[in-house]
Formats: sequence, structure tokens, C-alpha cells
Amino acid sequence: MSHFALRCLRALNLSRVTKNVNTIRQVHRRAVERARLVSPRVHEPSRNFWLLLTTVFAASLDDPSDQDETPATFATTFQSENVTPIQKVSDLEAMLAEAGDKLVVIFCMVRWCPFCRRIAPTVEDIAAKGTQNLVMLKLDMDDQDAESSRIVARYEAYYMQQNRYAVGLPTFVFLRDGTKLEHFSSADDARLRGAVKKYTA
Repeated sequence: MSHFALRCLRALNLSRVTKNVNTIRQVHRRAVERARLVSPRVHEPSRNFWLLLTTVFAASLDDPSDQDETPATFATTFQSENVTPIQKVSDLEAMLAEAGDKLVVIFCMVRWCPFCRRIAPTVEDIAAKGTQNLVMLKLDMDDQDAESSRIVARYEAYYMQQNRYAVGLPTFVFLRDGTKLEHFSSADDARLRGAVKKYTA
């Protein structure tokens, strides 16, 4: 399987796909369920649905004999000593108190989001280089044990879509001394680096 296809499947949180018809059907069903999570109308396929479905079938056409594996990185595990996971509002408050006047950045993500995975190496790089004046936090929006909606609502890091609250993926929230500086939803490396530089200069 090609590295590109492998990255696509990891972005969808799916296991390796072969040409087996039953496997393809199972992947198809899971892709539909994933699409429903991001589509505001369950009965109307979204652009995300077609993206996921196309990715799955493109990956299934790869040569299954190619078993090359890429090393685990923050973009595949979302685990790093430089990025601290938070689940509860109390976790966030404790981190803010400990950070003092440092810049605190909350990386709102989900494991299956390809855009979160794309920006993840930049997040890791910024976190590793800015330990003196920066605290990077990670909030998994898919974690059912996390108070993600409360944290996002606390800093109004959302937008309205068809009269519903929606959170872009990935979303970055910038805080200092418990006060929100700004937030944006983007996987643009330059924008993220520029914002961090702006508030840590």
C-alpha cells in the first residue's frame, strides 16, 4: 500500500484495506457513518462524504503486497511530551494557573480529521521550540470523557451553521492570563506560526 493511501486511511482511522469485497463494503459503511458526523443533513451527502468515499476506494486499488510502514509521529498518535492533553475545564484552569503569563494555545482536533493531521507536525514543532514562553494543549473533540463543548463555548470558539453551533477542525484558541486573544479554524502552517510569533514576540 502506498504511503499516500496509508496516510488517507489513518486520517479516516481505518485499518489496512485490501481488494476483498466484504472489506470494501465494511469500509464503505464506516465512511458513511463518518460522513454523517460532519454533515448537517444526514439524508444529503456532503462534500466530506464524497471525499471519504473517494479516498477509501482509491486506497483499495493499491497493491496490498506493499506493506511499508511509516514511523509513528504526532500526526498519527497525537501523543507528545510537548503537547499536553486536557479533558476537563478544571484541567484547563490548572494549566492556565501554571502557565502564568505564557501564551497558551488550545489545539482542538479529532484523530480522523485529515486537516488536523496535516497541521500536527507544525503544532509539534512549535510546541517543542517554544517551551520557554508557550504552552500547547490538545483537546480531542471526539473524546466522550472530555468537556470539549464547555471549553469551546467558554471562549466562543465556534461559528453558526444553519442555526447550529459548529466547530471547525482544527481550531486554535490563543489565551494569556486566562483571557482569549483570538481563535481561528485553519490548517495553514504560516497562519499558525504567525499567530504564535505575534503573541510571543
